[in-house]
Amino acid sequence: MSASYGARVGIAEQEQIGGTCVLRGCIPKKLLVYASHYLHDVDDAKGFGWRFGAGTLDWPALIAAKDREINRLSDIYIGLLRQSGVDMHEGRATLVDAHTVAVGERRFRARHIAIATGSRPSLPPRPGIEHVITSREALSLAALP
Repeated sequence: MSASYGARVGIAEQEQIGGTCVLRGCIPKKLLVYASHYLHDVDDAKGFGWRFGAGTLDWPALIAAKDREINRLSDIYIGLLRQSGVDMHEGRATLVDAHTVAVGERRFRARHIAIATGSRPSLPPRPGIEHVITSREALSLAALP
């Protein structure tokens, strides 16, 4: 990372540090899939003599556990960035000119600015679109579908 070699580096983030994989992609999906395997493992264990009572899933507890893990990973990323000397700024960044970025009321000038905007799902205006959810909603449903 450039900051490790003496360059002054700043990151502006309006949501949470971690990127798509950690926050809304690979990690939350894998945690939910991993949790879903327990029921199958219990069924398999019964064939080897294990006896269990009826199991139930506490969906809100599962989602809370997923969120705790995502927050833990985000905190690790924040720590690594800080250790590397990266300045972090909370808020939406706006490019003012070729050498100036605004984050809220603050302005930062630099000779070089790298832009990594990220993205969000886009729902086209179509009949029935109100019944569609994106990956953001799918991985944070309040109730088991």
